Order: sequence, then C-alpha cells, then structure tokens
Amino acid sequence: MRKTMTFRRARTRELVSIYAMVGVPYLLFATFVLFPLLWILRYSFYDYDGVRATFVGLENFRVLIADKVWWKSVVNTLILTFGSLAIGMPLSLLFAVILNGKLKGRVAFRAILYFPVLISLAVVGIIFRIMLAPDNGIINELLIAAGLIDKPIYVLATAGAALLTLILVEVWHGMGYNMTLMLAGLQRIPAELYEAAIIDGANERQKMFYVTIPQLGPMLQIIIMLHVLNGLKIFDLVNVLTRGQPFHGSETIVTYIFNYFFEMEGYRAQQGYAASASVVAFLIISIVALTYFKLSRRLSNNE
Repeated sequence: MRKTMTFRRARTRELVSIYAMVGVPYLLFATFVLFPLLWILRYSFYDYDGVRATFVGLENFRVLIADKVWWKSVVNTLILTFGSLAIGMPLSLLFAVILNGKLKGRVAFRAILYFPVLISLAVVGIIFRIMLAPDNGIINELLIAAGLIDKPIYVLATAGAALLTLILVEVWHGMGYNMTLMLAGLQRIPAELYEAAIIDGANERQKMFYVTIPQLGPMLQIIIMLHVLNGLKIFDLVNVLTRGQPFHGSETIVTYIFNYFFEMEGYRAQQGYAASASVVAFLIISIVALTYFKLSRRLSNNE
C-alpha cells in the first residue's frame, strides 16, 4: 500500500512538472499575444481615446477606408518593401557569388558587408539623419567640397527622395544578412553541376541562370518571405529618419497606426481608430503573405 501511495505521489509530481513546463509558454502566449489581439479587435469598434470608450460599430473602418493618408501609407509600405527587394536581392546574390570564389581577403569583405546587420535600424536611422542634415551633414559637406553643389540641399525634402533614401538605407542594412544566407546555399551546390555545365559549353552568365539560381531556389524563397513580412511591418527606420514626412510622403502602415495610438505631434489620441487600422493592416499583411505562399508553392510544384 505504501509503495502504491509513493508511486502515485511521484507520478503526480511528474505530471504537475510536465503541465507546468508546457503551460508556461501557453500562459505567456495568451498574455502577450492573444490578449493584445483580442483587445485590439474589441476596441476597433469603439471611439476610444484611452479614457472613454463609446461603441461606434464599423464607423472607424469607414473613416479609415476614406482616409487618403492611410492608403498613401499602404502604397508607401509596398513601395519600400518591394523596392528594397528588387534592388537588394540582385546585389546580395552578386556579392555572395563573388565572395564564394577564391577572392583574396574574402573573409574581411564578408565581415564588412555583414557588419551593418549588427546595428539596430533605429540607430541606423539616427546616423543617416545626422549625415543627411542640410546644415552640417557630412553628405552636404562632401558634395560642396567636391564642387558638385553650391549650397546645402535637404535630401529628404520630397516624398520621392525620402522613399528612395529609405529603400537604399534598408538595402545597405539588410544586404549582409541576405548575402550570408545565399553563401550558405551556394556552398551546398555540388561542384559536379558546374563541371557538367562547363563541359556543355556554358559561360558564366548561363551557369548563373541555369545552375546557381535554380539550385538556390528554396533559399531565395525563404529570403523573399522574410523580407516581405519584415518590410510590411517596417517602423523604426522610417520613424527615426523621416517620421513619415514630408506631407506623409514616407508614411508607412505601422507609423500611421503608431501616430494615432500614442498621440504624436499633430495627431489626436484615437486608440480605437488605431486599433481598427491594426486590424486592416493584419488583413493586408495576411493577404500578401498567403498570396506569396500560394505562388511559391505553385513555382515549387512546376520545378
């Protein structure tokens, strides 16, 4: 009888420890993910300023859909995401191919190209904001010293220039990460494939398009997926470098939501409206992600 009781107690302690270990992650998920999502979904139907909440139904969504600034932020987000992808992917692949060869000092070059990844995007935004300053920025100083301009210019003065600057900075920051992933993929390509291509008379361009890129297909799909999902949520670089200006010309989805939620300068506190924008943003990101997954699966099946 005592042995049975002892066994039951030991078994009970074991089950308690197991359920505790399994339950803690679920508790954290419910606290920091599920509860905020439900909170946002609930208050998207309220006129809520952080103190008083009045149920307004779909009014927030109606106002949001009619807001030109919102749609401008959506378009800007897509431009930043796919613009940096169109520029960054070929550059990352080019550097990966070059540094995968027998280049002298390739380890140093890899470290130099990867170094920007280690810097926070918020810090990168501050650095470039100082460098591009119209009064004492180093970019203007260099251009004036080189005789290319007569007086200082403000690069971020127009929406087009601000978006292009954000794209180039984002490419510079993320290129090393993509290059590293591509290097890992390149090193897994069998040398026999290149030898067979050489025997068939393929040149360097043909080896790139008929051997390298097809073999890198799964890795490229992962890189594109990560880039698109992260790009659609871009916030820190834009908020620090341009703050969505000029005239909302570089506003993104997340900065739009942030400005209303935290009552930034020029905005009235509208947490309910920001919550409705978050719901719509979630739907947009989900549609883009599902579309990409569907296209990616279709391309994989056609190979």
